[in-house]
Amino acid sequence: MAPQLGPAGRLDVVDIQPEMLDHVTHRAEERGIANITATEADARTLPFGEGTFDAVYLVTALGEIPEPDRVLCEAARVLAPTGRLVVGEFFDRHWIPFGRLHRLADASGLHLETRHGPTLAYLSRFRPCPRPGTAVSAA
Repeated sequence: MAPQLGPAGRLDVVDIQPEMLDHVTHRAEERGIANITATEADARTLPFGEGTFDAVYLVTALGEIPEPDRVLCEAARVLAPTGRLVVGEFFDRHWIPFGRLHRLADASGLHLETRHGPTLAYLSRFRPCPRPGTAVSAA
């Protein structure tokens, strides 16, 4: 993802395990990718301000984190009003069925924009629900 962001873009990678962050930053250095910032944090309490990010990606991660509802609330909080959340899941022991994800996202103030893939391996894109009295334009 980082190379797709261009020279002015930045990819923030968050993980609670320092070893995983070390692995990502080492691989990025090997490939000459310099626009990655690694942050050790719990996804249930992100250390970023409201509206910080244009996008949040949770690919095969949401089911590994206790209290996925809190993770989605935090994702909604740190997303810009025109931002997007992409959740990718494939069937494994931590898999979250799409119906459950959809209910959790709705309760977190995120609405489904699109879903691709079969039941056992899907990608879904959500957007923050517009707040009453605000106009939101799609980017």
